[in-house]
Amino acid sequence: MLDHLYTLFGPSSVPPLPVQLQDRSLLLYATSDTINIIDSATLRVIRVLGFWEAYPGLLGGDAVVSNVAFDQDKQLVIASLGNQVAAWTCTSSDASRWRVHATINIANDVMTLDCTSGYLVLGTSRALTEFELRENEDIPIWVKVWSTRVVDPTLVQYSPGRTLLACTTRAETAIQIFSTRSRQSTQKLRQPWSPTALAWRSSNSGSSSRLSEGDLTLFTVTEQDGGTVRVYVPVLDVPNILQLHAVVDRYGFLPEPSWSANGSRVFWLDKTIVRQVLEAALKECENGDRHDDVAERRKPLLQQMLDEGWDLFARILSDGSLVLRALANIDRRPPTMLKQFSVLHTPPQSIVTRTPPTHLSLHFSTVRGKPTATLLAFPPFRSYELSPLSFFDGQSSCLRQFSRSYDPPLHDAWMPDPPFRERPKKTKTGRARPITGFARTPEGDAVTVGREQGSREIWVRGRAGRLRLLAAFPPDTPSEEEHVVCLFDEGRTIALYSSESQTLFVKHFPHDPTLYPPPEQPDPPITASISLKTASKPVLFSLPNIQGRTPIACATLSETSLIYVGIVKSDDGSKHVGLTLQPTKSLPVAVPPEWIVPVDPMSWNPPSDASQSLGPLGLLPKPITDANRDAFVSISPEGELSFWAATASNGSESAARDLPGWRCTGMVRTQRKKITMAQCSSAKKTVLVVDSDGGQEVTIWDSKESEFSSGLEYLHVFQEKINDLDWTSTYDSLSILALGFEGRVHLLCPQRMSYFDERSTWGTLHIIDISSMSDSIISDSIWLSQGALLVSAAHQLYVFGEAREPFLAGSNPTSGSLFENVARQNGPLDDFHPQLILQCLLWNKVDLVKEIITLLAHNVASARSGAQGEMKQLPLERFWEDDLVPSSTTATKRSLDASVLFGNHNETDSEIQDLFSRELVDRLVRSLEEHPLPHLTPSEMEHLIVLIQTTVEIDEQRRSLDANGVRYLISMRSFFIINRRVTKGGSGAATPDSKSKKGVLAPFVRERIRYRDIVWAFHSESQEILLSASTVACGGKMLWLDARALGVFLWGTSVESLRDQMEVIARNQYMASERDPSACCMFYFALGKVKLVHGLWKQAAWHKEQPLMLKFLSNDFSQPRWQTAALKNAFALLSKQRYEYAAAFFLLGGSLKDAVNVCLKQLADFQLAVALARVVEGDNGPVLQNILKDHVIPRAFSRGNRWLGSWAFWMLNRRDLAVRILLTPLRDLAAEADAPLDEIGDPHYDDPSLAVLFAQLKSKSLQTVKGTIEISGQTEFNFVHQMARVLCRMGCHVLAIDLVRSWSFDRPVLAAPTQPKDIADTLDERLLEVSEANVRPRLSPVRERSVSTSRPPASPTLRKTFARLQRSSMIIDMELPSFPPTRAPSPPMASVANGATMANGLSPLDTRGRERPAMTSDTSTLNTTTNTGFGDLMKTAKKDVVVPEFDMSSFGF
Repeated sequence: MLDHLYTLFGPSSVPPLPVQLQDRSLLLYATSDTINIIDSATLRVIRVLGFWEAYPGLLGGDAVVSNVAFDQDKQLVIASLGNQVAAWTCTSSDASRWRVHATINIANDVMTLDCTSGYLVLGTSRALTEFELRENEDIPIWVKVWSTRVVDPTLVQYSPGRTLLACTTRAETAIQIFSTRSRQSTQKLRQPWSPTALAWRSSNSGSSSRLSEGDLTLFTVTEQDGGTVRVYVPVLDVPNILQLHAVVDRYGFLPEPSWSANGSRVFWLDKTIVRQVLEAALKECENGDRHDDVAERRKPLLQQMLDEGWDLFARILSDGSLVLRALANIDRRPPTMLKQFSVLHTPPQSIVTRTPPTHLSLHFSTVRGKPTATLLAFPPFRSYELSPLSFFDGQSSCLRQFSRSYDPPLHDAWMPDPPFRERPKKTKTGRARPITGFARTPEGDAVTVGREQGSREIWVRGRAGRLRLLAAFPPDTPSEEEHVVCLFDEGRTIALYSSESQTLFVKHFPHDPTLYPPPEQPDPPITASISLKTASKPVLFSLPNIQGRTPIACATLSETSLIYVGIVKSDDGSKHVGLTLQPTKSLPVAVPPEWIVPVDPMSWNPPSDASQSLGPLGLLPKPITDANRDAFVSISPEGELSFWAATASNGSESAARDLPGWRCTGMVRTQRKKITMAQCSSAKKTVLVVDSDGGQEVTIWDSKESEFSSGLEYLHVFQEKINDLDWTSTYDSLSILALGFEGRVHLLCPQRMSYFDERSTWGTLHIIDISSMSDSIISDSIWLSQGALLVSAAHQLYVFGEAREPFLAGSNPTSGSLFENVARQNGPLDDFHPQLILQCLLWNKVDLVKEIITLLAHNVASARSGAQGEMKQLPLERFWEDDLVPSSTTATKRSLDASVLFGNHNETDSEIQDLFSRELVDRLVRSLEEHPLPHLTPSEMEHLIVLIQTTVEIDEQRRSLDANGVRYLISMRSFFIINRRVTKGGSGAATPDSKSKKGVLAPFVRERIRYRDIVWAFHSESQEILLSASTVACGGKMLWLDARALGVFLWGTSVESLRDQMEVIARNQYMASERDPSACCMFYFALGKVKLVHGLWKQAAWHKEQPLMLKFLSNDFSQPRWQTAALKNAFALLSKQRYEYAAAFFLLGGSLKDAVNVCLKQLADFQLAVALARVVEGDNGPVLQNILKDHVIPRAFSRGNRWLGSWAFWMLNRRDLAVRILLTPLRDLAAEADAPLDEIGDPHYDDPSLAVLFAQLKSKSLQTVKGTIEISGQTEFNFVHQMARVLCRMGCHVLAIDLVRSWSFDRPVLAAPTQPKDIADTLDERLLEVSEANVRPRLSPVRERSVSTSRPPASPTLRKTFARLQRSSMIIDMELPSFPPTRAPSPPMASVANGATMANGLSPLDTRGRERPAMTSDTSTLNTTTNTGFGDLMKTAKKDVVVPEFDMSSFGF
């Protein structure tokens, strides 16, 4: 994912200090007012200690840390800032947690310090003072021990064992030696130059506690003579007096012809670390291969170095080679036995550096569980893995670069400061200002960093992706104002706008930012400025390059302008910046916007390294043409988003004065006001932050707003303050949002929608938390190219990205890059993914699923046999074929095609027939249970197995189970899987086979299946099979909670079947409640079986209410007296909150309405109310009608549940509204709902199954046809588009393509006439056409052919895949006008039965359903008939009708 790669620390006034903390080798590196604790091998920041942690008043000050020391015995970090000293102690084994230990305040500024074993010496401008740490009663206190006068000390160093103290001063070059026992100066060591570093050598044993003064050796380093090391050893007769015995200078490291070559100073390698490295190398030789001649040859040298205790000195030459010299026999006496000789000289470029390093140290620590020796050079920070066996043999592979930090810039402000003694006394150095903000180029290859007081830097990404400083410059005008910035031209050109001076400044840096190494003396920047007066603070952003010039848009809330920036070359060869101001047309908006937000251009163009790093799908980012690029987004005070693209003038001479303008490309109404932050991505995803009562509300909006999508994709209220927002895009245009808080950054990305769990469309992909490293507040974060993220806290920059080095990777190094993870969560699914299989089954692609399962079985079998390679997939074209039931010939062909796909061309017929069968599925399921697919979660794996098993059952019951029944069966099984997994995660005891008093689903989290699944069963024609399957799923004994969870009494269409099922539930409730009659009496009373309940009470001798109930139930409740008594008892039970029992007595008293009200209000169970109403009075009773109108429909509208609303309208016989609610906005449908609607919720068009239901219902009956006609073609087009987008969000891209390829739209609805009365006329005409088309199959073949030739057939609503969803016949559920006449009226004739029709079988109504005027002839006048519709016509056709003889003379020929 994203790992911490490196940190840009900033300048330092103190060189890095190597320390050993437990078993870790660390560096202490001070910058500004912080101390960075760095891992010496990986160079990762472990912890940043801020001086404000000890002194909060120093936060944000200008002072810098001047001294750092480490007490090895007490494990304390001690630092000074001015006259204040603070100490920190580690509180964790991994050095990640520290706390302030103690503080000291003294009168004067601390110039130098050192500490050891609980003692601290401070050097001020006037004295040396020693303090002792006393930890009485767990309260650490520093107590002053002694003090002596020393003027301006620069360096101070304790000796091992704290017997001596070495000190240097600014005024002289001599070194003073103090005795801590006598507390007086005992010696001065004269030198020609002032030392820049002091170090005491440890003994050969490594124990400082056993050292005597005669074992002490002092090393001094002087820079003026090339970094010479001088060795002072005690005099033989006077052990407390030191004497110079050896000098290690730079000339001993060079061959004689190269004495004048440049290089680094001489570095002394810590003897203790050298000993650890040698011991580890010898141990490696002993544990290695004894026949290794190379190891055996090197072992004597290593053993000699360890035994004799050589002191090693290193120097880096100008060619990058390292020379190692040894000083032997320091511990021996007399001193004349000292020997100095060269040990090795590595090949050139062993140490990669552009300038000689000022620091070189050897470290030994555990990296990736392995003891590792590393060599650290600075600047820049570079660590090299050192192989002792190869190193001391001088091989080229002895040093391997392990890690490195940023390349040091040439700017003086970022170079290490000179030694303290060479600086002016009052100069404050090493100060980096806190960062205020970032701005990047459109491609993300360069970024500019703004700091306090206006200073600014430009950093560019090199070829390896690391940041390098291109330029650093102060502000053009001295001001505290934060300039508006625009960076472009690969980071070489920057535009800054000052509101105070109303001026736009442009700087161009001519040298190539990709050149490595950069020039030592870069050309000065080319500058230009232009006056630009604005009414408010503008927004600057660059537009695509036009003929070598880059337009910069300067947009305010009231006006916009374009500034064309070009680099112009003069005749003399010099270059200058040309600026041209071009006004633009104002935005065509009625109200000035409140916000102007530039569109992030990150994914407009491929990155500069796109050819080397393809996207996760192996594709390069698709470039967006200039015409399609949105430049910015304007936000109105009402929260309306408007997207704008630049438009140019037509370029003609007549329009020469035409100004460029802006074209609106989309609008989204967010209804958000008082927006505090806003950002827009390249994919036109807009994030808004609004302050709310509960915190800060973050919303993400899509630009594709329609009646099916409000554009809102994400909403969350955060309690913490949000500091910054920034977008980036993957190679396939998926947006990623960085949401910055004070101590962490949340990375949000789109998430694949799923039927298997409840998840938001956006989710947190990763969290970058720097609070474990630093307590500083994140000021800004910004995306760079290749998915890298730059985070600023205080004055430091933290770079996060994909770790190419294994030791930088997080806990899961195989998780992949950021873009790969985003693509994995949003890209197309494999054919074997359960979500794709589920959608195929919902869309009735059963044969396709069988092929997928067969192919999966082949892949699993091949993998188990040891075959290598990726899993085979079906060709995409197979998803777009018709999935009708194949004939035997088609089935055989498909089996042969499958065999070719598998690559087995020689299979026998029996093997081909075994391609899909229960035996194959059983083998596959066993294999998947033993070896799950690696890319599926446990929940997805369980769903896959159940879907495979369900497909077999579907195949076996295909003749008796329709498509809707399949959909319900699949959803029911998925419901049980989800609940079972949740239960196993909790108690782990409940399964569908275990029963409780409340039902199987009582302990589950989800209470019921979705209303979508209930609607599938409601429209199924195989409900008996579904009811049987539901009973089996409930363990064979369905209780009420089970029936409610499965929606049995909502989807059942047969009232008699529902009554039988309620009796079964009543019996199961009685048995599950230990034979308590009160648990089942409500259901039995609804069935009218009072005597049965009376008999059950007779058997309940243990029940305390038995006598009363037996006496009461022995009465005749058909009489009003006892009905009233039952109602009184019901109200008494209500007062005792025995609601179910009260509903039962209401039923006993004959008051169904009161019983239903108890279910709705007290029990909050509308399904129980519907069940009682349907069982008692059927589907047409007034109580059920009131439930649907007053409770169900308002519930559906308030929750935006179109499935529930469609079911309710269907039950109310408003099937036209049952279809319209699937597509029509709820607010537009509310007026026709005939229900009390107090609240209308957000629409939910995130379910592609809505398209399946709409295609199925739109031609199911005349009412649904009427509802379909009232839906415009554009609305249907937008609906299909929305469903395709939802399928893509679910990872079913192939099904989305199939949807848009297969959907066929109805003939467009005629334009609405001007007169309202004609709307009904047009609707009647359309219904006549539809009814005629659906009645046509009932005619004789001759008539059918004549009809088909006389008029074109009705246009199909669906083709290919959707052909199977249409019915062969249509339900006639409304009155229709008869067919219009096609010829002259017939002559008078005798009346037919009931006078319903005329002789020609036509109703005396015109084509619009109005009464036809009386028709007359020469012979007689026809009698008019009553208004007769199409339904009456069909009823009359069933009766015996006397048909008169056909008389040709009646036509008047």
